[in-house]
Amino acid sequence: MDENLPANEPGGKKEKVNDVRGKAAALILSLISLLGVTGCWDMTEINQLAIGNLAGGDIDPETGNQIVYYQIVNPSALAAQKGAGIKSPVYTYRVEAPTLAELALGATDVLPRDLFPDHFQVYLMTERMARRGLHSYLNFLERQTNRRTDLDLVITDSSIADVMNTYTLFERIPGRSLRALFELQYKVSGRVNPKSRIKDVVEHMESSVLTVLPVISLRGAGQASTTGRYEHIDANKGSLVLSGGAVIKKDRMIGKLSLDQIPLYNLMKNEAKVYYDRIRVNGKNVDVGASKLKVRRKLAMEGGRPVLHLNVYAELKLLNTDQNEALSMDSLDQIKQAFNVQVADKAIDFFEWSRSKGWDLLSIEDQMGKKRGKMWREALNEQEAWKRAKLEPEIRCKVTDMGAIIDPYKGDNP
Repeated sequence: MDENLPANEPGGKKEKVNDVRGKAAALILSLISLLGVTGCWDMTEINQLAIGNLAGGDIDPETGNQIVYYQIVNPSALAAQKGAGIKSPVYTYRVEAPTLAELALGATDVLPRDLFPDHFQVYLMTERMARRGLHSYLNFLERQTNRRTDLDLVITDSSIADVMNTYTLFERIPGRSLRALFELQYKVSGRVNPKSRIKDVVEHMESSVLTVLPVISLRGAGQASTTGRYEHIDANKGSLVLSGGAVIKKDRMIGKLSLDQIPLYNLMKNEAKVYYDRIRVNGKNVDVGASKLKVRRKLAMEGGRPVLHLNVYAELKLLNTDQNEALSMDSLDQIKQAFNVQVADKAIDFFEWSRSKGWDLLSIEDQMGKKRGKMWREALNEQEAWKRAKLEPEIRCKVTDMGAIIDPYKGDNP
């Protein structure tokens, strides 16, 4: 640079000084900004965590002590292994304490790592505990800052110790296996209600609305509690299966639905994705699957009594038929008519059965409480006014899928 240049000319001393000052200012700002960066000083390594997968709750009937089972993932067993024996993908720990608060402290006696509940898949409760009432557990859970209320709440009628110590196949993480089972049942069979989460029970705690939770059972015996189970071909022995539905009123289990009743219940509640049924047409069985369900429920006061109008529209797929005749417009009409009549009759029978149990499964009382007008106010003054309600179902359908063949193979059949 020419020192004889004027200070304010390009390349002069003044420009050089300004350039140095600009770089210094940028460096200072960068250093100041770094002061706010915490880095990883409080990071917790994965080998310091006990990653929860499934939690089970029970109560000792003699002492009243709270019992909890924590199923913890074993990350090393899930990694690809070559030439090594089968390792347990999970470990189950049992903790017992007089109160729920002490359970957390008791967990530190057996768990050498910090419990990490963010990956819990399912909360499992015994039928004994559910019949006594879940309010204490739900209140305790709601007080936790790291709670997860979007998880499925499941009831088991088998020994929870056996259930929590049972290995599952394909999905080797039992909590993930149960969650996948429920999702599949909802999409394929309609035997699981999607509103069976902890948040759904909590939402209905202070109302008359009932909740139906999945019930699982341990089926058969065998090598279910050792890794030897993975070397046996019979997958039915020691498997966890869906066995029904637990009816929950407020926080307490009051009864059960069978597997056959749950799809119809879900359909009538407008909480079903699919519905399957077997109907009789001309003395022959026809299996149909209903999809694209459209359900409309309307409660009205007619003749001084509540009437629930249930309108259902469905598109049918013919899954199987014992009929030997080729399908025609007349036979399709007979199938549609038989489906409409049978589903309507089943809905009425289910409604009458649940009323005889004192179970307002269709939430009529809750709907009545949201109505306005003198007639509704007078009706609500009557104790258990919902029991006077009448169900008026109207089912409509059309056959949209008849399968690959219209004229079935007859073989030696006439």
